[in-house]
Amino acid sequence: MLSETLRSVQEQTVAPAEIIVIDDCSERALEEVTNFSPELPVRFIRHQRNQGPAGSVVHGIRESAGGLVATLNHDDVWEPRFLERLSAELDAHPEACFAFCDHGIMRADGQHDEQRSREQSIRFGRAALAGGVLRDTQLYEAALLHKAVAASSFALVRREALDPLLIGAGSDTWDYFLAVGACRSGPAAVYVAERLGWYRISPTMLTTTWASPRKQVELARAQIAILVVMLRSPQFRPVHRALRRRLVRTIRHVLVAAMRTRNPASLGRVTTRMLAGARDAERVVRSRSGEDACPAPAPAPRQGLSSEA
Repeated sequence: MLSETLRSVQEQTVAPAEIIVIDDCSERALEEVTNFSPELPVRFIRHQRNQGPAGSVVHGIRESAGGLVATLNHDDVWEPRFLERLSAELDAHPEACFAFCDHGIMRADGQHDEQRSREQSIRFGRAALAGGVLRDTQLYEAALLHKAVAASSFALVRREALDPLLIGAGSDTWDYFLAVGACRSGPAAVYVAERLGWYRISPTMLTTTWASPRKQVELARAQIAILVVMLRSPQFRPVHRALRRRLVRTIRHVLVAAMRTRNPASLGRVTTRMLAGARDAERVVRSRSGEDACPAPAPAPRQGLSSEA
C-alpha cells in the first residue's frame, strides 16, 4: 500500500520538494520492501523503537523543511491535482492557515466505494460546505464540531500553523489535534469542494480498534486533552457551549466503556487517564508562543512543499 501511496505523490502535477517516510519500527525496513522511483525525492527515517502515530508524525514534521506541509497515511492516495489545487488556494488566500478538501472512500482492494464516499462527506459535514474561505464560527463549527478536516491525509498546512506539542498529545487521534492546532493559529482556512484523495477502509486500519472498550479507555487521555484545550482557547468561544456538552458526553462515554471491560481496575485507570489528559491540555495552553512550534525553515523557493507519509 505504501508503494501505491508514493505513486500517487509522484503523479502530482505540482511536485513536492521533499517526501519523508517515517518507518515506525516495522518488522522489516520499509525502504527495502517498498517500490518507488529513484527520481522521487523520498527519504526514509526508521525508528529503532515504536513511537506511535503521534510521535511519528511530529518527528516527520520536524525533519521537514517546506513552508507548506501535508501528511499522508501509508494506505491513502491523492488525486494528481491535490497539491496543485490546495497550494493555489493558499497562495490566493494568505490569511488562511490551511487548506483542505473532500475525499472518497476506497475498499481494501483499492476499489472506489461511491455510496460510502457520499455518506462520509455528509456525516462529517463536507457535503454541506461551499468551497472557499471559512472564517471564525463557520470554520470552528466545520473543523471542531463536525470534524470536516481530514488532516491525516487531505489537508495542506502552513508550517507556522503546526503545533507539535499539541499533535504529540493526540495519540491515535493526532490528525484531529493537528486540525485544532491549525485553527488556533488563525481564524481562516480554505475548503476545496473537490474529491482530491481516497481514504482506504480495511481490516488493518487503526480506527477498526476504536470500538473496543479497552481502546476507548486508552483514548480517554487524548479525548479529554483536546476538549480542554479547545475550552481554554478564547477564539473558540462561539462553540464553547457545544464543546462543554461534548465534554460531559465524553466523560460519561469513557466511564461506561471502563465498566464494559469487566475489569475492576478500569475505572481507576480511566480516571487516571482523564486527569493526565487535563494536564496535557494545561501544558499546551501554558506553553509560550513559539516555544514548541516548528522552527521556520531555511529560505527556500516559495513553492516548497513537504509531504510526510
